Amino acid sequence: MSTVKSHIKGTTLIMERLFKAPRQLVFEAFSTPAHLEKWWGPSGWETKVYSFDFKPGGIWHYCMTCVDKEQGDFYGMESWGKSTFIDIDPYSQIVYTDAFSDADGHVNPDLPVMTITNEFLDTSEGTLFISRSEFPNEEALQQVVEMGAVEGFTSQLDRLEASVSQ
Repeated sequence: MSTVKSHIKGTTLIMERLFKAPRQLVFEAFSTPAHLEKWWGPSGWETKVYSFDFKPGGIWHYCMTCVDKEQGDFYGMESWGKSTFIDIDPYSQIVYTDAFSDADGHVNPDLPVMTITNEFLDTSEGTLFISRSEFPNEEALQQVVEMGAVEGFTSQLDRLEASVSQ
């Protein structure tokens, strides 16, 4: 399974993918800034981590910038994000809120805040990654889906595959 499977259940977007890499490595790709800067964001975008405190209550503040001229109007665009870690079970699960923000870390009130639960499961073929993004309501979920979240996250996971399979 090198493709992403996705479906919606109520107000939750569920995406999963199998990585042919050890669970510890896939988890570390989500839990260290140096790893995240290599793959976080869709293809054609670069990510810079500005703060990263990987513990419950800790903040992750980052900026993705489109560096691909072929992406037209998106070229040069910045997209800031701010996450707050809720729960961390090393090598098994990361739970955090994820929000659109500005450069100062102020959350954008016009875009939804989601709670994301990422699970990392051992399989005979590698690591099964399951991400559940919970939204406050169906409208918020639909808003993010229409923004291209499934396609963007799929592209992002392709980049992660390249990073952990090296």
